[in-house]
Amino acid sequence: MKKSLGKMMLGAGLAFGAAASGHAAERLVYASYYGEAYTVSKADIWVMSEIEKRSNGGIKFERYHNATLLKAPDIYPGLSSGAADIASGTPAAYNRNQYRLSNVALPYISSDIIAVGKAMKDLYDSNEAFQQEFERRGAKVLYFLPWGESSFYTGARPLVRAEDFKGQKVRAVQAIAESVEALGGTPVAMTWNEAVEGLTRGVVDIAGSIPFDSGVFGGIHESAKYASDGGDQGIFSVAAISINKKRYDSLSPELQKVIDDVAAEAQQKYFELLDESYEDVVNRLCTYKGGLTINVFSDEEAKKTADIVNPIVQGNWTKWAASGNQVDTQAFLNQYVELVRKYEADSDWKSGYQRLKDRGCVQQ
Repeated sequence: MKKSLGKMMLGAGLAFGAAASGHAAERLVYASYYGEAYTVSKADIWVMSEIEKRSNGGIKFERYHNATLLKAPDIYPGLSSGAADIASGTPAAYNRNQYRLSNVALPYISSDIIAVGKAMKDLYDSNEAFQQEFERRGAKVLYFLPWGESSFYTGARPLVRAEDFKGQKVRAVQAIAESVEALGGTPVAMTWNEAVEGLTRGVVDIAGSIPFDSGVFGGIHESAKYASDGGDQGIFSVAAISINKKRYDSLSPELQKVIDDVAAEAQQKYFELLDESYEDVVNRLCTYKGGLTINVFSDEEAKKTADIVNPIVQGNWTKWAASGNQVDTQAFLNQYVELVRKYEADSDWKSGYQRLKDRGCVQQ
């Protein structure tokens, strides 16, 4: 009997070992439109590698970066339909009408990556309406990763005051476009690649809505004469990494726990990776010999700019986000801002432009 039991246990162990080694692994399809060089992608790659490792091969990922499976506007619809199991995208930008509450990360609120990231996760965990924005479309958010604060690049003249936006054609997306309008500029919708070429050819006077580190990695500074923080315009966009809820529910509790545990660590890993990325970008800009002048608005001009923009942009958002939602959007925005301020109080994050100032690489 003992021998028979021993054989049964050995057989069960071998069977589990076979599953863990990949013979019966759960295959999850990951889709993103970001290239692997982006910091958001680097965090996702770490998450997938950790899940594969901690599940002992019980989960394997089929990875599609750089829109090789789904283009940016199709990432979240593709997640809903089951074309992908895990999606890394920015539905607030590309599926705005379906993800209105996700656009709560408005400009001129904060440049603190840590505070915004934690605030978005807390908001999702505590606010049923925000959860349902994703879950009624078959998505379960695993983690949020804020993009870097907005940067502006100009070809003809510096951008150092609110008045400098007036009469200018500005590449701008999401709420940045409304900010530009509020300041007297003309927002122009164009892709990232079009923005780089458009600035060089004079199609736009200013290229904006550019996350601090991504813009430099994309070479936008090589096409400009001036860079600016736009008055500490801050974070305006957040990536949401989600799993198809039906697919998640189909996994064993053990595998679900592995995914949840790693996802809970994803933000901290991202903060570490982004800190390294920012230091790299600051070094590149401070040592760049191509004639780029870096400007920041004075504290007085930054406050003036925010005072002009915030009543308009936040007022427009609360009305727009309420359409089709049975939600007190002003209370939702207030909750987001309160959470950001709570986490700012304990955060040691420095924005890219703060780091440039500390290095003595900016002019005001």
